[in-house]
Amino acid sequence: MKRLLTICLLALSLQGCSSFLNVETLGKSTIDGFFGDTDGLKAAGLGLHSLIRDYYDDYYIRMGEIAADKIYLYRVNTSQVLQLVYDFESLPADNSGYPYLLWKKGYEICTNANNILFYGEKLLKEFPEHTDLINKHFAYAYFARALAIFDLCNIYAMPYIFTADASHLGVVAIDYVPGFDSELPRDSVKDCYNLILSDLKKAIELFGEDTERNPTYISALACKALLARVYLYMKDYSNAAAYAKEVMNEVPLSPRSEYVNMFRKAQDFPGEAIFRVNSYSSGSGMRAFCSPLTDQTATIDPEFLATFSSDDVRKDLFTYVAEPEDGDIYAGKVFTAICKYLPLKGGVSDELNRRCDPFILRVSEMYFIHAEALCLGGGNLNEAAEDIKAIRARALGKSPSDIGLNYTGADGLDRIIQEERAKELCFEGHRFFDLKRRGEDIVRSSGTSSTTKVLRYPDYRYSLPISQMEMQANDKMEQNDGYKDK
Repeated sequence: MKRLLTICLLALSLQGCSSFLNVETLGKSTIDGFFGDTDGLKAAGLGLHSLIRDYYDDYYIRMGEIAADKIYLYRVNTSQVLQLVYDFESLPADNSGYPYLLWKKGYEICTNANNILFYGEKLLKEFPEHTDLINKHFAYAYFARALAIFDLCNIYAMPYIFTADASHLGVVAIDYVPGFDSELPRDSVKDCYNLILSDLKKAIELFGEDTERNPTYISALACKALLARVYLYMKDYSNAAAYAKEVMNEVPLSPRSEYVNMFRKAQDFPGEAIFRVNSYSSGSGMRAFCSPLTDQTATIDPEFLATFSSDDVRKDLFTYVAEPEDGDIYAGKVFTAICKYLPLKGGVSDELNRRCDPFILRVSEMYFIHAEALCLGGGNLNEAAEDIKAIRARALGKSPSDIGLNYTGADGLDRIIQEERAKELCFEGHRFFDLKRRGEDIVRSSGTSSTTKVLRYPDYRYSLPISQMEMQANDKMEQNDGYKDK
């Protein structure tokens, strides 16, 4: 039978499995019953959040950093799956690795979002008194689908700028619930981005006057922040700057005094979060990935760490001091580690609240988007420089007026922006995709443990292959160049 890869529908809610981009007949009656009332819709919303959390915490963030140039992997402790990404040796046949997992997990989000949008229409007719609730869940679904399609393009397609009109292969921009035997071709990157932009703008319209500021909920502000990111990737600098500035005006930067806590004590310090996924009771894949207390998998590259000055508060996030709660075996020990996902345990009586909720969108990124868009889009360089001064001043404990930036022209300022961006957003899943969207080479330090020291853009390995299972199941699926004979 023609079917795409197996997914589970509506995480936390349904256990029946179906085909990858479409819905199995067996699952349809189950889903009809599940969406019989608004309680099912609310459960589906929770399931959607769970899928996004698992996708980022277990897969996407790692891909964005392991394939980049600022991380060091301990090969003896690293799975073969991650080593293949680190060495740029992923193949279509890696059906237990990232070519399969990132595709599968990304489309789980799309499928669940499409089910909410499809079955929710019936609820609108049957329960008009719950229109606001239903529309809010439609907005959640539009945001989630846009996020997933955007991220899938980052992984499996060359960047928007690869062709002049973005006509090169993207991913499957699935915006409906297809039939059981549907075979779906890849859309162009342009068509994928058109769907992304449309979805985010529909979500903003549906949120209406809702000014939700709990960062563990999708909101209109999160849609605007993601639009800023998307427009930056498109090099639509005017829109990128406008949306970033709108978000900056709504949410302030976290102060220096709360900076470390917003990563390591998420329950008390949501900080400058626009959207971060709630890991309460779920554990954390990134915590295990970074932890120095077991078999440490990854740490910061030493040469990159050396670029942080001693008074930079961000450097505190790369030193782990064992706490009493870690046990006597670790007492008094100090480790170099990536601490953005290692919670502070002291003073937190509820163990489930010892968590580090991964950021998907935060305000600091908006400062960099705004600065880069002004810098490269012919805007006000002084204003762009002020954005970077604000970030650097917080890091160093100074006033922005005391920060000097030495540059000549837009190119010089752009280099400073990218250097500061790498320090601020490191290990949050941006770095590889930043290099890729800008068409830059990946150059690792001399001490890297990877077998690939340099990857020159536009090497075909900037995109992962479509997995062999997907290729075999879907006659209309097209493999990425460079992988067709592998």
